[in-house]
Amino acid sequence: MIPHSPILAIVLPLLGGFLSPVIGILERKHGWRRATGIFALIVMGVVCVVVGSMVTDVWAGQFIIYELGGWSPPWGINLAVDALGAQMALMIAGLGILVVLYSLSYMRDETGLGQFYALLLIVIAGMMGTVLTGDMFNFYVFLEIMSVGSYALVAFRRTPEGIEGGIKYLFIGSIGTTSILISIAMLYGLVGSLNIADIGAKLTLYSGNVPPALTLAFALFVTGVMVKVAMVPFHTWLPDALTGAPTGVSALLAGPAAVVGIYWVARLPYLPFGMPVGVILVSLGLLSMVVGVLMALVQRDFKRMLAYHVISQKGYMVLGIGLGTFGSVLGAQGGLFHLLNHSTYKCLLFMCAGAVLLQANSQKFDELGGLGKKMPVTAAMFLVGSLAISGIPPMNGFVSKYCIYLSGLELGQGWITAIAVVVSALTLASFLKAFSSVFLGQLPGRLEGVREAPRPMLISMAIMAAVCVAIGLLPAIGFNIVGPAQAAAENSVGYITHVFGENYLAAGGMMP
Repeated sequence: MIPHSPILAIVLPLLGGFLSPVIGILERKHGWRRATGIFALIVMGVVCVVVGSMVTDVWAGQFIIYELGGWSPPWGINLAVDALGAQMALMIAGLGILVVLYSLSYMRDETGLGQFYALLLIVIAGMMGTVLTGDMFNFYVFLEIMSVGSYALVAFRRTPEGIEGGIKYLFIGSIGTTSILISIAMLYGLVGSLNIADIGAKLTLYSGNVPPALTLAFALFVTGVMVKVAMVPFHTWLPDALTGAPTGVSALLAGPAAVVGIYWVARLPYLPFGMPVGVILVSLGLLSMVVGVLMALVQRDFKRMLAYHVISQKGYMVLGIGLGTFGSVLGAQGGLFHLLNHSTYKCLLFMCAGAVLLQANSQKFDELGGLGKKMPVTAAMFLVGSLAISGIPPMNGFVSKYCIYLSGLELGQGWITAIAVVVSALTLASFLKAFSSVFLGQLPGRLEGVREAPRPMLISMAIMAAVCVAIGLLPAIGFNIVGPAQAAAENSVGYITHVFGENYLAAGGMMP
């Protein structure tokens, strides 16, 4: 492992974000074309190497504890990386570099690129911090770093749609983060610690006798996380934010940003908070799946349709994790597998929509058509993503959805499987309509001069399409990633003992 890799995975994009405006000034002064974007790409390339080194060691069986300043937990700040955190960090780094590559061409005619890439890298640093931190307060700090950068990125172009989406995201997102902060304060008052492993150990002392204050803290935390994940009924900010944002930002928020909330959704069910966590997750998952797909079916805006499908697909993830709390390993693995798959095909689909918007200067279905003749590669990439999100074999989305289908049947809840299958069928119908509206039919006269998307955009799209096909044909690739992640999520005792040692729980959550 590269020395200090956990902290480097956070500090490098953060430092890159602070330096990007300086590179932007030099770019304008000396006429260095795309210098800021190339700098951001180099930063993310180094981050990928660092994360790859860290993840390789975790997959080899290590549990990485990084103590900042040499202070041991629970008194000091520590980063804790198990298989679940490693999966999340890998997804953030891999998709982050593809978003930066895509933005090289997509943002080529924009001004203020120093600020754009600064915000983009800072958001990625915040994402990394939320999945690698070992204490609750720094989770909140990194979540705010990610959130504030995201608010600004949504409104970056200062269009009416972007400003509206950014303001709505700011207000509703602030409610979510405030709820999380209050819950963290309550937890600290109850257990006297902010360290995640320490909190988990002390919560085990409440077995069967959970105080109402702890249940309230859990409810506030879940509410805050569900706002950030945009689960129904907390979803109203997402369609406006993803529609008004630059498409690279939309892809980042739809794909890697989903990692952050789902990471904590996967962690929570195995702590004794005194609430029916599984029932809550299954209910919210099903509700989000149904509402999201029904809203997507009636949209006439390309990116807005994709935004509602983000809500629906997150429902599958939460549903799978919820089923896992009832003892279904298939459900938990399916939920985490679907997160991996969603992050790839949803980024791909948004990038295809961005390519159409960039070349045709419209994202309205009524103003498009026949673009398959002018943009055949983009059309092919969109078809791959459409089949993947609809759960059609041999694409990756089929494998994760099939696990969730089987999980419902395994638990004797065939009605859950039936709903999941119907939602997939409606998803396919929605994307067939979108593909037909954009790429088939008569080409409007004003689009005669349209050309294929620039090469950097096509490379990003092709890589993600290849991942969709590869995991679909060789699902063992995905299971080798999500299997250890699912086991780590369920093994809260293992997490605690790795951080503090085997005698910690036996001592009642006290340092021996």
